[in-house]
This record gives sequence, structure tokens and C-alpha cells, in this order.
Amino acid sequence: MIAFGGVFLMAMGCQDEKIANLEKQNQDLKAEVERNTAAADYDLQAKCSKDAKTWFDQNWDRDKDTQLLDFTNHYNKSMNKCFIEVEYHFTFGSGESWVNNVTLWDIYENTKYANLNEHHTVYVKPTFSTETTVVACELADKKCTTANEFYDLVRPYMSN
Repeated sequence: MIAFGGVFLMAMGCQDEKIANLEKQNQDLKAEVERNTAAADYDLQAKCSKDAKTWFDQNWDRDKDTQLLDFTNHYNKSMNKCFIEVEYHFTFGSGESWVNNVTLWDIYENTKYANLNEHHTVYVKPTFSTETTVVACELADKKCTTANEFYDLVRPYMSN
């Protein structure tokens, strides 16, 4: 009986050691998966950045009326999509007035997701004044009335 008890205690000690080793191996595997996931995410972000620049260069041109033409891109991990937000300011009318056009695109599907079009009309006579009119403000089927509302709608696509 005493011998059986000794063998039982030794077996339990070995079992505890095996469990501890398995738990350490599990932690090591989890850490390796996290490192690999981080590397893959970085690769996707880098690919999105490079492809967004190419897409932008192929789809947008500056002309004499262009005041600003720039973009921001973001790889949205949860949606597995590469988005580009293009901001385009150009003059119209007398040259003092200008349009702010902001669009959100999925570059791989070449699909426009959102559009903001604001006219900034500048009046010089009889006194200097400005007027801002939102002509279009939408993301899919959601409508908005201000630039702030537009950026609130777009934010989930450009971050995660």
C-alpha cells in the first residue's frame, strides 16, 4: 500500500510537470501567432499604401483650377479592404470661390463609398463675405448635412 502511494505521488508529480510544460508551450505558440499576425497586418498595410498611391496616380489629375489634391489611405483589417480618402479643392466662378470634394473609395473594387461636395462661394462686392453650401453628403444610403457628419460616417472605414 505504501509502495502504491509512493508510485501514485510520483505519477502525480510527473503529471503536474507535463501540464506545466504544455501550458508553457501553449503560451509560446500564442506569442508566435501574435508575432505572425502583426507581420501579416504590416504587410497588408504596406501593400495598401503602395496600391493606393498607384490607384490615386491613375485616377486623379491636377489642372489649372486645382488648389489641393491629396489622399489618405488605410487598410481596414476588420473589413479586409484598402480605402482611400481623396480630398480635392478647385476654384470655380470668378476664381475666388472654391469647391471641396472629398470621396472615399475601395481601391481594389474601384467603388466609391462616400462623397462630400461643399461649395465655398466668395462674394467680394458689395462687401467681402463667404457662403458654404453642402451640395452632396452621403455614405451609401446614409445622408448627412455637414462636413463633420460626413467625417463621422467615414471614420469607421478609415480606422480600426
